[in-house]
Amino acid sequence: MLDRSEPVVGFKLELLGQALPGCESAVLFGDMWRVDGGYTVECAEHCDRVLLIDSLETTAWQQERIAEPKIDFRKGDFSDPLFMASVRERFDLGVVFDILLHQPGMLGTLSLMLRLVEKRFCVVQPMLEEQKHPGTLVYLPGNTAVEELYPLEAEASDHKVFDVDEVNHSHWIWAMTPSFLTAAIAAEGFDPIATQELGPLPNPRWKWWGAIYERKRPPSAGLWTNQQVTPGLYAGEW
Repeated sequence: MLDRSEPVVGFKLELLGQALPGCESAVLFGDMWRVDGGYTVECAEHCDRVLLIDSLETTAWQQERIAEPKIDFRKGDFSDPLFMASVRERFDLGVVFDILLHQPGMLGTLSLMLRLVEKRFCVVQPMLEEQKHPGTLVYLPGNTAVEELYPLEAEASDHKVFDVDEVNHSHWIWAMTPSFLTAAIAAEGFDPIATQELGPLPNPRWKWWGAIYERKRPPSAGLWTNQQVTPGLYAGEW
């Protein structure tokens, strides 16, 4: 469960506390690794209905879920469109902590998450400092700038990066800048209403960063998720 003495845990709880007012329901993605659904339980103290979606499950989580009838659990892959289509409910708040860095099809996964969210979206994760060009996104595997981009300044067994032979959701794949994530979420109709930082990671090029986004408009009809290839005769000029 949550170790409230940890600065990062406190940082996440503070931002989550700002996102929860006025929200009667919440959906959380990937809240199992090392916290046993702790942030889901926190949301259940403020919401009437809470759903956790994760592919992992622990004994401690099973006990928490049984003890709190307001909590539901869908065990599956939130990057799978077919699985996500089975979730018919919509929620006031979506919560995503530390998992976008690990998603191979990150924009698609983000879009699937946002389809379930009607009001606010709360994100906290390690973030790369802003770069020369706004909207910078770095693909870590195979990158030669190891000393510059390794977030912890030293290799860790559970945070592998730069290895092109081990690109999977258990390891770090992306180095995002705040401007990139904000632009990606804006395309889905959300704008930031609050942002916070917790200071640098061991590598000062990285920092803990969080934001609350609020839905301001429906996704554009021209957004890539609304486009489908329709067979037919092309009548325009080449």
